[in-house]
Amino acid sequence: MQAGRLINRIAFYAKEISRDTYNASVDTWPAVTLKTRGNIREIGGRKDLSNEERFFSKSKELTIRYNSVVTETMKLKIDNGPAFYIITYIEILGMKEGMRLSIEKENE
Repeated sequence: MQAGRLINRIAFYAKEISRDTYNASVDTWPAVTLKTRGNIREIGGRKDLSNEERFFSKSKELTIRYNSVVTETMKLKIDNGPAFYIITYIEILGMKEGMRLSIEKENE
């Protein structure tokens, strides 16, 4: 993995479960857990929904150095942007030298 290609700033947010006033569990991502650099690559994709409706989405592939803190329950932001991305798949590269994450923009 070449460090010079890791040009995007990535902020990972860990999932925390809390309780609301009705004692129901609420998932939140309050604070940055990890900041690192990565390389973003655009990949296309298509998803079919029920009732023959088609939903087109753009997927991205993120490559970072290996870090055991990163899990599929985390969300992330790219270059301090306003949008959150969810992790759909994590692949370990080599002998834990890097990670390739498939990410999609979170529905709002």
